[in-house]
Amino acid sequence: MIEHVLRLYPAAYRQAHGGEIAATYREMTAGEPLHARLREAAALAAHAIRTRTGLGSATPAARLLALAHPFALAASAAACGLYLLRCYIALTISPAPLGMQLREELSGAWGVLLVSSFTVLAGAASALAGRWRFGVPCTVAGLLAFAAGAVLSGPAYGDPVVTPGAAVLTAAVVLACPPDRRTESLAAGRAGVAGAVVALVVVPRAAVEAHAVPGVSTDYGCWPLVVLGVTGVVLARRGGPGSGRAPAAVVLASPLLLAQAYTTGWGAAAAVLLLLALLGPKLTT
Repeated sequence: MIEHVLRLYPAAYRQAHGGEIAATYREMTAGEPLHARLREAAALAAHAIRTRTGLGSATPAARLLALAHPFALAASAAACGLYLLRCYIALTISPAPLGMQLREELSGAWGVLLVSSFTVLAGAASALAGRWRFGVPCTVAGLLAFAAGAVLSGPAYGDPVVTPGAAVLTAAVVLACPPDRRTESLAAGRAGVAGAVVALVVVPRAAVEAHAVPGVSTDYGCWPLVVLGVTGVVLARRGGPGSGRAPAAVVLASPLLLAQAYTTGWGAAAAVLLLLALLGPKLTT
């Protein structure tokens, strides 16, 4: 297995460090079960791809990815939370027996979307709590499964091209953050801010659907992007390390929510909001 992973590294890097990497891998995984060996191989593969693409820990791109990382997790959790809320609402308003509805929901593409949404939520919560070894792979696996479910469901859920592509892009942002910068990514209270983003996206929608907020439209395609965009502007205006990159970071984290806005008819408005989030701090200085 390790020989195949080593081929992902650039030739010069492989010649200089390949033997050491292979020996370390074999020492770490000796006697370990298959899932542990696969996890270590996946970590090496991610490092190889970062090395080949120039995304080392010291690069500006790595610093931007570290800043985007918690918000990509938040955007993933928010999008999947909204999907689960949509499923719950459908279950409560349908006159069909609950058992029959659950069997239908869990069959085929809908079952993939449902299970993958729970997987993303569990992974994102774990990663934001600092449990990287479980949280990041769980989130990435959930996003890729969500993309597969969206393809299988076709136009019945969102868009069979835009939504899956956005899920894959978000998974790439989550995975591309160098492991040694993940702790930095949660510094300055960014984990709490990311958690607040999820709450501000999902809770108001739940309140609207529960009719706790009378007279408010349920057309929520643009609201998640409003929350994410305002977050980027606030972080930029607050100052501190990396504040100048905050708007770009939230834009980098936004593909899944942008796809959701696009599929609900808010594509143009979403693009304007993201542009304002990116340029807002510069326009007000």
